[in-house]
Amino acid sequence: MHPAHPVESQPATAAEAYLGLLAARGVEYLFANGGTDFAPVVEAYARGKSLGWRLPQPVIVPHENMGVAMAHGYTMVTGKAQAMMVHVGMGTANSINGLINAARMNIPMLFTAGRTPLTESGAVPGARNNYIHWAQEHFDQGAMLREFMKWDYELKHAEQVETAVDRALAIASSEPQGPVYLTLPREVLASPFPGKVSSGATQVSASPPTADADALEEVARLLAHAERPLLITANGGRTAEASKAITHLAESFGVPVVHYRPRYLALSTEHPMHAGWEPHALLKEADLVLCVECDVPWIPAQGGPKPEAKVVHIGPDPLYARYPLRGFRTDLALTGLVAPTLARLAERAHSTAMVKSRFDACSKQFAAERRKARGAPAAMSAKYTSACINKLLDDDTLLVNEYPLVLEELEIRSPCRYYASAPAGGLGWGLGAALGAKLASPEKTVICCIGDGAYMFGNPTASHFVSEAMQLPVLFVVFNNARWAAVHRSTLAMYPKGVAAGMKEPPFATLEPSPRFEKTVEASGGYGVRVSDAKELLPALERALQVVRQEKRQALVNVCLEASYVKTS
Repeated sequence: MHPAHPVESQPATAAEAYLGLLAARGVEYLFANGGTDFAPVVEAYARGKSLGWRLPQPVIVPHENMGVAMAHGYTMVTGKAQAMMVHVGMGTANSINGLINAARMNIPMLFTAGRTPLTESGAVPGARNNYIHWAQEHFDQGAMLREFMKWDYELKHAEQVETAVDRALAIASSEPQGPVYLTLPREVLASPFPGKVSSGATQVSASPPTADADALEEVARLLAHAERPLLITANGGRTAEASKAITHLAESFGVPVVHYRPRYLALSTEHPMHAGWEPHALLKEADLVLCVECDVPWIPAQGGPKPEAKVVHIGPDPLYARYPLRGFRTDLALTGLVAPTLARLAERAHSTAMVKSRFDACSKQFAAERRKARGAPAAMSAKYTSACINKLLDDDTLLVNEYPLVLEELEIRSPCRYYASAPAGGLGWGLGAALGAKLASPEKTVICCIGDGAYMFGNPTASHFVSEAMQLPVLFVVFNNARWAAVHRSTLAMYPKGVAAGMKEPPFATLEPSPRFEKTVEASGGYGVRVSDAKELLPALERALQVVRQEKRQALVNVCLEASYVKTS
C-alpha cells in the first residue's frame, strides 16, 4: 500500500494540512533551516511519520543561502518547483542573495518563512514564549524581498492554507516563472484545521503566452530576406525542446548562434552554426538580430547593431519588465516560450540558395575559429584547467559553473548538461546548485567549477555537510587565483593606465593567504587535494572523479592558478 496523504484523512492542524498539501501538489522536497517558529511543523512531521503519511522529504540546510541555491539547482534540472522554509525575517534576510538569483533566472519556488508570533499572551498555542520574539518582529517582513517575488502573502487563518498553497504554486509556475513568498505565523500553524482539503489543486498555472500571428509573419519576412542574420541567446537552451527549436532554426536558415554569457547551452559547441561566445564582431555586420531569451545581448559601450538592422526580442518576457533600466533597441518583441515560438517562425520562413551559401561559409569560419581558440598550453591557468575538465566530460556529466570556466575549451554536444550562475551575479550559488542538480539526477556525475571567492561565499561547511548527509557526491573544482578577479578587471577597464593596474596586490582584490580548501571537504568525509603543478592537474582530477563515481564520496580539487592579474606594458 502507498502511504496516505494527510489530506486524504483529517489533518488536525494547519501545519499538517500545509505539509500534506505540498506533497499532494507534487512538491518532493522541503528545504529547511529551522528556528523557534518551526515547532508546529516539527510536530506535524513527527505525527505524519508515525501515521505513515506521504510528506515532502525534508532537506536540512545549515545555511539559508546555500539552501535556496540547492532548491534552484533541483528545479533548473527538473523544471519542478520545490519548497523551502526558513526562520522568520532573519532567515529571510540570509536568503535574499539566492532569491535574487532565482528571480532573475525565472526559477519557480515556494519560499516560506515563519513569522514572529502575533500574540504576547501564553493563552494561545504558539504565542510568544522566548525573549527573541520581540526583537525579531518586522513591521513588514515581506518588504525586504518583495521587489523580487512574483507574489507574497501572510497566512492569517488555518482555513486559508489550501488557497494560499495552490495560489502560490500556480503563480510561481506561470510564465514568466519565479519565486513566491509565504509567511506562516506560529499560532496559525498550530491552530485546528477546519474540514478537509481538495484532492486536486484549486488553482493551476496559467497557459503560457503565445506570439501574435501578425508579428510572427513580420519576423518570418525579415528572416527570409536577411543576408546576415544573427541569433544571440543566454537562456535559450533552458529546455531540450527549446534547444531543439533553436538548432532547427539555425540549420534551416543558416543563422549563426552566439551564446553570450550563457546560463544554458542551446546548440552543441561543435555545431556548424555555433558562432562562439562573443557577439560584437558579428553584430557589426548583422542586418537582423534575434535576441532569444537574452537579457543583455550586447554591451552598448562595446558596440551594437548598425542603424538599419532590425532587432527582435523573443521570450516569455522579451522586455524584461522587472529590470528597472534596459534600453536595448527593440523593433519587434515576440512574447512566447522559445520552443513553440521558433517552431512557428520556422514554419513561415523558407530556405533559399542564399541560405545554403551562408551556411557553408559560416560553418567553415566558425570551425576554424574553434580550432584556433582551443589547445591551452600546459600552464596553471583557468584556460588549461578548463581544457583538463573537458577531458573528464561524458554524456552523463552535468557541469555547474560559477564564473571560472573558459568556455572555448569545452565540448558539449547535447542540451541540458551545462548550467551557469544567474546574471544578477549573487555569489555563492554554485555549491548549492550542484548539490541540487545531483539530488535531481542521482545517476549523473556532477562537476561544480567555482572561483575561490565564490566558494567562500557558498557556505562550504554547510554545503559539504549536506553532501555527506544526503549522500550526494559531487566533484568540486576550485579555480584558486587568490583574487577577486572581477574587482580587478573592473578597475582595469575603467583605469587601464591607473596606479592599481600595475600593482602586484591591487586594493580590495586580494584573497591572501589562501585557505586550504581541500581540508574543508575532508571535515565532511570527502577527498581533497591541492594542485600547483600543471603536470599533476589532470591525474588529480581523474583521481577525484574516481572517488566521486566509485567511492560515492564528494571530492574537491584546489587548483592553485598562476598569477595573471598584473597588467603589463
